Amino acid sequence: MPTTFNHITVPSLDLKAAIAFYTGIGMELIEHELQHHAHFENKEHEVIFTAYFNPKLPEQPVTVYFETDGIEVFELRFRESVLSPTIYRDWGGKNLTLRDPDGNNVVLYQKDTPTTVTPWQK
Repeated sequence: MPTTFNHITVPSLDLKAAIAFYTGIGMELIEHELQHHAHFENKEHEVIFTAYFNPKLPEQPVTVYFETDGIEVFELRFRESVLSPTIYRDWGGKNLTLRDPDGNNVVLYQKDTPTTVTPWQK
């Protein structure tokens, strides 16, 4: 029996800043409990994403990937958060790495065509 994906979480010291960041990249805030967690949803892809309050962040940042179709817009909107500018990849797409307010790496990627297969989808 295969397991199903439920949701992913990232640690956060500042949930208000996390909410502003993740709603800014297109996630919809569906639940927020002050000083505990913020749940986000992407209905198109049926994904739940959570920022949870953690007074001590991990030594190594968490990295999460989100697919988008407007990478250039995000690079302009979040220019102060850009860790690595848009890079064209040989797999037929491009990605942009941002750093969220808590230091987590957020990789936005965009396929050149809907049929493009990313290396992690093979």
